[in-house]
Amino acid sequence: MNININHLSKSYDKKNLAIDNLTIKFVPGITGLVGVNGAGKSTLFRLISNVLDLDEGEISINGFAQNSKEAKELVYFLSDDPYYPSGAKAKDLVDFYGAFYSFDKEKYYELVNKFSLPLDKKISSFSKGMRRQIFICVAFSLDVKILLLDEAFDGLDPLVLEMIKEEIIKNSDGEKVIIISSHNISALEKLVDRFVIIYQGHITSQGTSESLGEDFVKYQAMFTSDITEERLKEYGLKIISYKKVGSILNFVIRDDEEKIKVLQEKEKPILLEQIPIDADEILTLQLMLSKKGGEE
Repeated sequence: MNININHLSKSYDKKNLAIDNLTIKFVPGITGLVGVNGAGKSTLFRLISNVLDLDEGEISINGFAQNSKEAKELVYFLSDDPYYPSGAKAKDLVDFYGAFYSFDKEKYYELVNKFSLPLDKKISSFSKGMRRQIFICVAFSLDVKILLLDEAFDGLDPLVLEMIKEEIIKNSDGEKVIIISSHNISALEKLVDRFVIIYQGHITSQGTSESLGEDFVKYQAMFTSDITEERLKEYGLKIISYKKVGSILNFVIRDDEEKIKVLQEKEKPILLEQIPIDADEILTLQLMLSKKGGEE
């Protein structure tokens, strides 16, 4: 099972491309799609699920064109604001989605009970978090091979979030392609197999959190003189992040041990030590680099 995307482009106004000549392959496992608002995450999901027609390029889902009956039967797209019939209650979703997909009613009722959601209450009266939960119950009850979860963790409290992450892992059976877009990078950190970072319709980087940050090095330092970001750059250091609180300076660079040694010899810092950098910060830094690259 896979999604192959080649030279995909999509524009809403014939001027600004929401997706710009994008090429990527999604394979079985859990992928985190990360990007700022307007980066193209939702547009990409809508193109894969054929909610939108593509302008250029191609998308194939397990060898079928994305607009074919065979492809549509393999994909479920959970949008940020999913559709449901007017006046529908949670129990009505069984028949509604059962008309389009093979639907596991027993599993659905089990999940609804697990999340303590009311079956006989109108969905329109649900909070945003409750609506998110009920449609995640739908997603996990469908016999599909590809799940596209747009902002899947929006509006969820920490306990429910952990329950949903458990269900996502259960549903990742080695054959399904699960792609999750989320602003909550920390929630994705220990859940996904790989990250894909998108900015202005381009894939700017992809890989595990470890591989995305393999050449990032974070230092904590204290100098006798005022060492600015510009001063560090004079030593040829590629500064990714620079923060100073009081006399303590934290900075992240591309790994360059020789230039750090020169800095140490010339400036004779009181303190200069390498400190850990977590996945959340690595992804945030990658997003910063994506934005900088897009503005150059």
